[in-house]
Amino acid sequence: MYESDNLLFVSPTDLTKYLGCRHLTHLDLAVARGELSKPEQGADEMLELLFTRGIEHEQRYLQSLRDQGREVIEIVHPKGTAVALREAEAATEQAMALGADVIYQATFFDGRWRGHADFLLRRDDRPGRWPWSYDVADTKLARRMKVPALLQMATYAERLTALQGVAPEHLIVVTGDRVEHSYAFADCAAYATTIRAQLVGFLEAGDDPRPQPVQQCTQCRWRPRCKAQWRREDDLSLVAFMTGAHATRLRDAGIVTVRDLGGRSAGDLPLTIGLAARERLTAQARLQLVERDSEHPAFALLEPQAGRGLALLPELSQGDVFFDIEGDPFLGDHGLEYLWGVVDHDAFTAYWATDLTAEKQAFEQLVDHLIRAWDADPGMHVYHYAPYEPSRLKSLSGRYDTRGAEVDRLLRGQRLVDLYTVVRQGMRISKESYSIKQLEAFYWGQVRTHDGVSDSLGSVVAFERWLADGGQALLDDIAAYNEDDCRSTEALRDWLEQRRIDGGGDSLYPRPQHGDGAASDAADELATELDRIAAALLAGVPDGGRDEQQQARWLLAGLLDWHRRESLPEWWEYFARLEKSDEELVADAAAVGEVSGTTEVRVEKQSTIWRLDFPPQDTKMGPTSDCLDPRTAKGVGTIVAIDAEQGWLELKRGTNRGAPDCRSLVPTSPIPDTQQRARLRDLGAWVVKHGIDSPRVQWRAARDLLMCRRPWPDRGPLRRPDEPAEQALCRLAAELDRTVLPVQGPPGTGKTWAGARTILRLVSEGKRVGVTGFSHKVIGNLLSAVVDAAADAGVDVDILQKAEEHERCAAPAVRCVPSAKDVEAELSGRVDIIAGTAWLFARPAFAEAVDVLV
Repeated sequence: MYESDNLLFVSPTDLTKYLGCRHLTHLDLAVARGELSKPEQGADEMLELLFTRGIEHEQRYLQSLRDQGREVIEIVHPKGTAVALREAEAATEQAMALGADVIYQATFFDGRWRGHADFLLRRDDRPGRWPWSYDVADTKLARRMKVPALLQMATYAERLTALQGVAPEHLIVVTGDRVEHSYAFADCAAYATTIRAQLVGFLEAGDDPRPQPVQQCTQCRWRPRCKAQWRREDDLSLVAFMTGAHATRLRDAGIVTVRDLGGRSAGDLPLTIGLAARERLTAQARLQLVERDSEHPAFALLEPQAGRGLALLPELSQGDVFFDIEGDPFLGDHGLEYLWGVVDHDAFTAYWATDLTAEKQAFEQLVDHLIRAWDADPGMHVYHYAPYEPSRLKSLSGRYDTRGAEVDRLLRGQRLVDLYTVVRQGMRISKESYSIKQLEAFYWGQVRTHDGVSDSLGSVVAFERWLADGGQALLDDIAAYNEDDCRSTEALRDWLEQRRIDGGGDSLYPRPQHGDGAASDAADELATELDRIAAALLAGVPDGGRDEQQQARWLLAGLLDWHRRESLPEWWEYFARLEKSDEELVADAAAVGEVSGTTEVRVEKQSTIWRLDFPPQDTKMGPTSDCLDPRTAKGVGTIVAIDAEQGWLELKRGTNRGAPDCRSLVPTSPIPDTQQRARLRDLGAWVVKHGIDSPRVQWRAARDLLMCRRPWPDRGPLRRPDEPAEQALCRLAAELDRTVLPVQGPPGTGKTWAGARTILRLVSEGKRVGVTGFSHKVIGNLLSAVVDAAADAGVDVDILQKAEEHERCAAPAVRCVPSAKDVEAELSGRVDIIAGTAWLFARPAFAEAVDVLV
């Protein structure tokens, strides 16, 4: 924001800042009014890097539009005066009137709000002032969509609506991985209007909210000023692990400083904070005051718990490995892990990936190194600090489809030991941060300093400088920093082991029992069989230039293990959640942490409803969520009602089970996909034996789909001249004979309407129809359309859906049963339509259960 001609101009960027930090908006307003000077810019290489990468991403997308042959008109960025802004908006309007395919850097100005949309994209199916109109598109370096980006674009879209006479339908965000995400403007327009009004009201009121640590701080040049204020005021934000919500509740209770908090007991804190958090915050504040007053670091061991904290430390072994990764989140579509460093047997090994093509090789070399170390020493473990390293192993094994079994074995065998978890669960330290750099004061006597690269951000900046200018010295500096991190991890492990011994050793901290990481015999047998089938399918298939049959075999070989690859991250996340503390589960939106206060509410048939209380927290759990106790991994019951803001839920469980005895609730394990994997195995084995293009009728539809083969390849166009699409679909579907007819189209083009009438025609011809989809909701939507179409036609249709009652189709005419066996029992009777997910139709009993599957 800024003032010009006695007017205060604001932009969508100011809206983003307001959402991120209102104190920042107050400071910007003071600068705009000349009451405060901007902070010295300094040499913040990370901010400069973010800016550069953002421009590069924008230019890549611009070039891609030009490569598509689209005409681009660029609007010259105007000066900040009202006159210049109105002229630039007039130029934008003129470009729109000319019908340019793309308008780059479109300017909007309504007298107060100014904005510059990265792109306006023409569309010809939504006329306004002209026979065409425009949607808004912006490039964002982030790889995940964020609400502020949509609010920025909605501000452009509001002014665009006034200029073109019709609201844009879509806001298109091109994220850093070059994926286009489309959102309906209508879905966020009202919210954007509300937030803009709030910002204007805030500016007019001139409020000065206190600064609080937020995500915005990482990209803010005012941060040194705020940090000085926090230090001067002994602000609660100085307490390690203090959340914004906790700080607000403490201030509301009159507790505003670290020293004040350190002088309180857990019982003095507001009950809206969970008991574990209250105990931790007061103890943490006291410990930090000890170091502040004595000028010596201090630590305190927590009460021993089996499988927690120091009890997570395995037996030391000669082959132990200490592991650290350097990664650049801004390179390419997914970032680049450019250095994988390990220390074992007192030697440092660096696996470099200085470009994207080398990343796969470096990852494979690292995993192979770990597996060799394990094979050589069955007692070996891999130590790291914080979850970044295992998360990258999981991610890259899936991205490159390599070493997945090896990574899974390391995780199953619990070979990866996160020392951050050991520290967090096992002790408190007198530091404001629990970073490994701060812990070095305990085992190295001081926090490490470095003349060159000194932290992870500095490593990224140094690597980017190497990409731009070269120079082995930069890589050497990064490697030296990474080696220091690996050796610091080893020193921390040794220090923690000594604390374990001093604290009671095996009697209080029993060693964890880790397995060999092997999968079950059945899983091993299936994996071996799938590998054999895949190898046979790929025999003679080239890496490129494949014909129709070779491409189909290549695709099928990749599909054989698809379900296992896709389910691995879910299983990893499931097991990781079981190991979290109750307090950590409070911060996990998939769980409900620190439940207490079990009270019987009512009895319903053979079940009892219990009320449980918990600290207010964000959670995705809701009515119908089945829950486990993370301590036992056993089912607890089903949530029937929940209020996350007030902190209570109702849990339904069998009356004979008594009251629930749990401290937290987590989701159940992933749904097994055994049947789907088995059917793909059967298909693969059949193709190996008979060929992908065998004239036999078995698996014909699946094979045609793999070969992308048209039904009736010898015919001309499938659709007759002037034939409506829905009529063509009805006619063609009735003629299908063991093949497949793909139907596609964007939302709102009538697929559900036409599909329902096609299903009715098939039923009228005596065919039994199966309906499947990715979710019960999708299936139910189509079934409702079939019921409506049947009512319009005056015909009766018997529809059976396999689904739980809360997931069933809303139409009462659809019969619903909870199990596949219930459906199977009716296969011999008159059922016109059978509906269910892939878990139903992958069962052997349903191989020939329907004539047509939709």
